[in-house]
Parts: sequence; C-alpha cells; structure tokens
Amino acid sequence: MDFSDFDGTGNNGRAASGGFGGFHSWLGGPGMLSNQTFEEHFRCYPVIMMDSPQARDNASYGGKLILPPSALDKLTRLNIMYPMLFELEAELPPTAASAPGDQSGPPLPTVRRTNAGVLEFTAEEGRAYLPQWMMQSLGIEPGAIVKITNTSLPLGRFVKIQPQSVDFLDISDPRAVLENALRHFATLTEGDTITISYNAKLYDIKVLETKPAGKGICIVETDLEVDFAAPVGYVEP
Repeated sequence: MDFSDFDGTGNNGRAASGGFGGFHSWLGGPGMLSNQTFEEHFRCYPVIMMDSPQARDNASYGGKLILPPSALDKLTRLNIMYPMLFELEAELPPTAASAPGDQSGPPLPTVRRTNAGVLEFTAEEGRAYLPQWMMQSLGIEPGAIVKITNTSLPLGRFVKIQPQSVDFLDISDPRAVLENALRHFATLTEGDTITISYNAKLYDIKVLETKPAGKGICIVETDLEVDFAAPVGYVEP
C-alpha cells in the first residue's frame, strides 16, 4: 500500500476544495496575538471528571480546554485576540538523568509542553479540564498544576501523522474521518499522540511532523496537507 495516497483521493491526503479551512473555533476566525500575556496556573483534570455530560462529549476527543469564567474575563481585559490559543507547560519531578558518579549537579525537572485551543469557560475556578490524551502527553495525573499561557502559532501547511494501530485501515474513508475529527482541534503539536473517536471506537494518532516546523501549528481556517505514515504494526503484504 502506498501511504502517500492513503486516502485514495490522488491528492496526497490534501483536503478537497478549501482543505480544513471550513472549521474553526466558536470563538472566531484567525487573529493576532495581543502584546499582553495571559499566564495562569490551574489544577488540571481529565474532561471525563466533569459533571456536565455534554461538556464531556464535546471535549473528550478534541484538542481544546475548558477553563473557568474568570479566565475569559482576564483574556477579555487583556484584549487577547481570536482564536485563543494556549501553551500548556507541566513541570514533572526530577529524574535520575545523571550517570552514576556525575557531579554536575542535582537532576533537573522535566518540562513537557503542548498546545491547545479553548472550548468553553465553564470549569470551576482554579481548574482546567483537558482531554485524556493531553493529560498523557504532559505526563500528569489529575490535580496536577499546569502553567497555561496564551500563545501565537503559525498557520499550518502540512502535517504527517501515524495511526498507532492497523485498525485504522478498517476505516473506508480515513481522510474524511480525519477531517471531521480535526474540526475539534485548533492546534497540532509535533510529538503528541492525539485520540479521535469514530463509530464508537477510539484511534490514537501520532503527529510526526508539522510545517512550519516549531513548537506547534494553528489549524483554524487553513489549507492543511495531510500525509499518512504506515500504521504501527502494519506489514506490507
């Protein structure tokens, strides 16, 4: 199977007519970063722990946060422009990274980062709710404190992804399924493994490469070319 044409469209996975440009956050279309900065620390929990079933359904398999109402108040006062994009930074406990006998100093904490959009502002004060895959990407447990800062990301032109199971091959039109799933995302970050839902089944998909290269891309209102790598476990017939 030639995975450069995984979707069978003959266009290397490029979305037809306008690409992924038809989807965007309810907060609005692309905008520019304010010269002021929103930076707060929140205790983060997986979306599944929210009381609202609707919020759980909307946010579990996307790439957007749920923040408290006070965050919207502050973002508005700071004149943060749309779409509101955020960098999440989690500092994990130090690991024994130094070799035995290394006297260079104590081990340093590990910092993990990813990016996200925002879905709504209905969380309890002091809390933020994240999709489970994002919790795993940051390496955190429920209740961990994460620094959330507004950010600006370039509009994405290209992404290369890899399904983490050959089960993804059972989908008859993977390009259409992926396009629909990415409507629930505002950003993609290289190295993340996102989770999408289709026909009551979950699929993990790793982001192998993004263009422009960097800390992440915005996929709100942009033509996005998608390239598929062979799924993990795939054996050429």
